[in-house]
Amino acid sequence: MKISEFITKIKRRETPFYERLYRIAHAARNFEIPYIKGLHDFGYHERRFRVQAWRSFWRVVYHQPLFRSRCIECGKRLYIDNTGQGLPLVENNIQLYLGDDVFLYDRITLAGLTISDKPRLIIGNHSAVGQPGAIFVGNEVKIGDHCLISTNLIADNPGHNLNYKDRFKKLHKILIGRIEIGDYVYCGRDSQIIGNVTIGFGAIIGASSVVTRNVPPFCIASGNPAKIIKKLPFPKEMIEILGEDEYRKYLDAEIEV
Repeated sequence: MKISEFITKIKRRETPFYERLYRIAHAARNFEIPYIKGLHDFGYHERRFRVQAWRSFWRVVYHQPLFRSRCIECGKRLYIDNTGQGLPLVENNIQLYLGDDVFLYDRITLAGLTISDKPRLIIGNHSAVGQPGAIFVGNEVKIGDHCLISTNLIADNPGHNLNYKDRFKKLHKILIGRIEIGDYVYCGRDSQIIGNVTIGFGAIIGASSVVTRNVPPFCIASGNPAKIIKKLPFPKEMIEILGEDEYRKYLDAEIEV
């Protein structure tokens, strides 16, 4: 009798003999050592410390230097949070420009589209890009200072042609725009920013939202497609810093229900 046939008979419990074998196997599979207070508490914290120390070691001596080798410019105190992958996936000919104190998760993708010679990704000072985000650049994506980015996707190309006959023609037919995210912007988890889009200073993008048009400064946009649902207070001192044009965009923005 083949081993596979023997296992099948056990699973089917065809006879009392196989029934007993099944119960024995089931009991063995569900066996566990009981929790021992103190001993397993120590073991949990010991394991956590050991895993974090091991990942930190590789982050410092291996992964971060490798990532820096892929950057055109990379500021001071880069931090890549090692959650197991160790290194963000950098694809094609993307040009990376990072400021100081940039925080990246390792499970993100940064990719340049092959239809452009020098697609540029710029990330400002003190900004963080969370997982499992992907940033696809055809022309330029610029993220400002002090931003918290938890998007699922950022792409400066709005997609392929809607005509089914034109969809598979040469790649240069793909539309390419530019994405600019201002300072102090927060993009909620699983949100998407697609196309030729500018997001103003201090704006907030709601979780799971899809942004396909400009968002004025100090506004909250949410939904699919994202709409302005609320205006945040516009500090008076920011009028002089950002300029009258940006303040006018804020005033003209209409809240959509």
